[in-house]
Amino acid sequence: MAEIEDAADLMERAGLNALEVLFADRGDGYADWCHNVASPEGREAAHGAIGYAVTQRAAASPWPQWWAETVEPILLALPDRASLAGLRRQLVEEFAAHMAPAGMDRFDAAGMAATWWEDSVHEFQTAVSRGWKTVIEAWLTTAEASQDDKNAPDLADQIAVKLLAGAELASRAELAAALASLDAEIDAAEVSGDEGDEPDEDTPTPAEITEINSERTKSTRSLKAIETSLLAAARQTLDDMPPANAPALAIGVLRRQVKKLVAEHFADIERNSLAWYDNLVNKYGTTLRDLEAERETLTVRLQQHLTRLGYE
Repeated sequence: MAEIEDAADLMERAGLNALEVLFADRGDGYADWCHNVASPEGREAAHGAIGYAVTQRAAASPWPQWWAETVEPILLALPDRASLAGLRRQLVEEFAAHMAPAGMDRFDAAGMAATWWEDSVHEFQTAVSRGWKTVIEAWLTTAEASQDDKNAPDLADQIAVKLLAGAELASRAELAAALASLDAEIDAAEVSGDEGDEPDEDTPTPAEITEINSERTKSTRSLKAIETSLLAAARQTLDDMPPANAPALAIGVLRRQVKKLVAEHFADIERNSLAWYDNLVNKYGTTLRDLEAERETLTVRLQQHLTRLGYE
């Protein structure tokens, strides 16, 4: 029970009452397992209960309210402000105030909001001085410049391309899936040919294999054409974009960054909760009754062995 009580803060952050879901207090300073930890199914059920509790806690997180009531109005008004003075403190403090009642440690919440601020401050400064469309243009310029860097992220993962070339990315994904399917057909035909089996009705004929290869070549060319045109398509979309449409797009990106930070926070809580539970399983999963039963079995086997050797 002392070890369960020591984890009260972690269980609170996970939104889990351990003495209702995972353990039963025996009233003598010890607890029984609620799940049969001797079986994989029992441990999986306990893990599922922990995961469900954390998921429910995350779903009830009030950060969207903080965003809608505090952050979005401030960000929309940035181009009308003279500076960012005082905003960091306001946003961090209000985030912590919103999250504390939901079980998030105030220091964790403040650190999360501060991290988001530091990651986004250049966008805020640009919005103040030149507006939100310039923020998106800066993202696109970064994507364009990254093409000279072999270690740069894939274009499809860059903010500006995802924001401005959505239709092209969808076509790219469809072509990539079609290409993978064609590759699988070709590989299957080659394996069938190598094994020397009699072809069945599902095995492609030589003419069909030639057609598949031709289709694969066309798909490969189309995919390369789309990849080459991603930046141009994004630039054209940006050039055609009315300035009034930019704030919602750019601020939506910043909102998703907060969402990601919160999701990572709860994923970390789930990992820590599972690790704590598994540590208890490793320490106490074998009960005294199990040990006594094993001892009795070994005693009987030893006696049988001694009897065979002539010892009574």
